[in-house]
Amino acid sequence: MRFIIIFIFIVNFLNQNTIAAEGGYSNYLPGSYGDFGMALSPTETWTLRNDTYYYDASTSRAVQGGNLVTDLDLQFLMNFTTLLYKPEFKIFGAQYTTGIFIPFVNLNTEASLKVKEGSQVLNARDSATGLGDVSLIPFALFWSEGNIHSSFAHYVIIPSGDYDVNNSINNGLNYWSFDTNLAITYLNLETGHDFSFNLGYIYNTENEDTNYQTGQEIHLDVALNQFFSDSLAVGIHGFYLNQITGDSGSGALLGDFKAEVVGVGPALLWNTKISNQDVSFIAKWLHEVKAENRLEGDHLFLSFAFDW
Repeated sequence: MRFIIIFIFIVNFLNQNTIAAEGGYSNYLPGSYGDFGMALSPTETWTLRNDTYYYDASTSRAVQGGNLVTDLDLQFLMNFTTLLYKPEFKIFGAQYTTGIFIPFVNLNTEASLKVKEGSQVLNARDSATGLGDVSLIPFALFWSEGNIHSSFAHYVIIPSGDYDVNNSINNGLNYWSFDTNLAITYLNLETGHDFSFNLGYIYNTENEDTNYQTGQEIHLDVALNQFFSDSLAVGIHGFYLNQITGDSGSGALLGDFKAEVVGVGPALLWNTKISNQDVSFIAKWLHEVKAENRLEGDHLFLSFAFDW
């Protein structure tokens, strides 16, 4: 119970700084910061994880590619692979790890009204498929002491996805993001209790093609898990995003348009062996219960991971 109280306290504290991002979403991907033992160091030299991710959401208004759109519906299918490398050396007493996150995306969007320079188009639809914005992990540092584990990591999201300002939807967002994260895990192997949270700060650069700069964001991901054995665990996961500075630039047609969103849902972990290789399978669903100036919908993940 005290962990739930701590989570509520942190959300309320962050909420004091604000009441959206270009397109109604940003480079923050809820649920991608870990699920079971968020702050635990990889066990082997290499770790590979593959996630199939689906996001079905809508919003009443947003700015896309310099256009003002209303009644926007988005279906976002992504398959992304995360590869981590853990060499045999430490920094500041922490295990050093580096890695890369490679997404392939398929997006479909529909807006009932699109406005640009006074023109109006009804029932505009578009889609995009291909490489998304790649993330580099220049460093992730892991500490461990008893039941307490912590990590400090930095992500650099590169605008590598195809982008055309004339398209209403694109593979990438066409700006850089710098995401700094602190995670802490309490894991009791005797009771099977796992409480984890990840607190991050994102700085977004300007989309030079639209003169739109998405504001700075603070995000919090929390997981309450119970391990019933080495092979099975269930959990309740939640996330909170707060945009602490407004959108800016001549392309920010809706003003500062600060975003806020909260989501929660169940998660399942199953560990097994395939050809003598330990493999983890994860499934989770995060339902957004509140969203302001941002898309609102459901996040679904089906994932597998293994170390070697």
